[in-house]
Amino acid sequence: MKTPISWALAAVFSSGAMTAAAADVSLSGFGTLGYAKSNQSYNFERFISNSGTVKRDSVAGVQADIKFTESTGATIQGKFAPSLKNDSTWDSTLSWAFLSWRPSNDLLIRLGKQRVPIYFYSESLDVGATYDFAILPTEMYSMSPSTDYIGASISKTWNPSLGEFTLDGYTGHNFTTFRTYRRDNVQIPGIDGNPGANFTSLDAKSGGIALTLLRNEDRYRASFHKATSSTTTPEGYILASESLLPAAAWAQNLGLPPGLLGGSAYTVLPQDKVNHVGVLTYTIGTEIKLPQNFRLIGEYARRKVTGAVIGTDTGGGYFALLKDVGAWTPYVSYATIKSRSDVLSLYQTINTNTNGLTALAPIPAIADVAAAINSTQRLLADGLVVYDQNTIALGTSYRLTPTQKIKFEWARTHVGVASSFVDAPSFGNVSKQNIDVLSFSYNVVF
Repeated sequence: MKTPISWALAAVFSSGAMTAAAADVSLSGFGTLGYAKSNQSYNFERFISNSGTVKRDSVAGVQADIKFTESTGATIQGKFAPSLKNDSTWDSTLSWAFLSWRPSNDLLIRLGKQRVPIYFYSESLDVGATYDFAILPTEMYSMSPSTDYIGASISKTWNPSLGEFTLDGYTGHNFTTFRTYRRDNVQIPGIDGNPGANFTSLDAKSGGIALTLLRNEDRYRASFHKATSSTTTPEGYILASESLLPAAAWAQNLGLPPGLLGGSAYTVLPQDKVNHVGVLTYTIGTEIKLPQNFRLIGEYARRKVTGAVIGTDTGGGYFALLKDVGAWTPYVSYATIKSRSDVLSLYQTINTNTNGLTALAPIPAIADVAAAINSTQRLLADGLVVYDQNTIALGTSYRLTPTQKIKFEWARTHVGVASSFVDAPSFGNVSKQNIDVLSFSYNVVF
């Protein structure tokens, strides 16, 4: 908690705790115990493989709502879930910590750590008992690296004859960790080639607006978000581009005589690195009540990245059809995410350039140099962080009580060119493959 806002919140909540006896305090909690297993040996969505895992979906949390006066209050929410900083530990984190002031019934102002209004289920993202999907579609709900921010927000509501309109606006800082995965162990001086999962700290200064319409049992939302995302770890950087160097340039950079290497290979030059990029994200969504207790839900997002050639410049979303049948809610959904076509093409070119340089002289040391440089091509391809996948899912939730649900789902994800949701095996690819995932979870609020 390094910002002035965070310190101010800590002071206010500390004083609030001392006066809790005089305030109206309510406590609640939530939890999901989930299990998922795939038909593949490599990891998918960080944790899922044919060994099975509870780490993708399991979470527990507690929330305190404090009412100081009729118009002022505070909310604190903490949760316990797999860490965002590594793949091996679990962390306790503060999800919400904000003060609220409602000067009138149609106006709400908040200050502190809160949730970005980017998705339909932004505020209930961790509370599985509040929605019927076994897991909210990753293709859509991964568009924002973090759904939390520290800052200020204002919400204004109108009630014309058409329905209830709510306009949300916010500004603040978003602190999170961005995960990438490298298939191969590449040891080249000047190139960071640590294999496996790598985590880069990000600081995003962001702001945006969201307009929501509630009309009878239907709802509609459109939003716009603008952020400047910067790396805060010393070794972290974002690729502005990747350069194709001919053999002569490689030989010159390595201090080799000309004529020993042939061909060409990609590399990252110092001028190709930046530590911040701009991100614009647009979303639209709808949930419509249909006859015979059917519901149609769909969300779409376009994430545009400026200042870098990277696969996180994507478009994606999902649509789902659900039917309420007593305590059961079966559903079918289709989701997709795809990086910009030119970045996907660049990924394919670099990824297949594993024999870009050749040794022209019968010198073992020169052959070793060529082989070492060629091994960096998959590393550079992984650095593009591309997405090209779609998922069809069949599932159901069953309401045990008003506060408890169990859920089942089968999902098949088809990977096209590649997907950074997949930890590809060393020296391998997962293009044109299907990943089947079975999920089960128990969800509760109390």
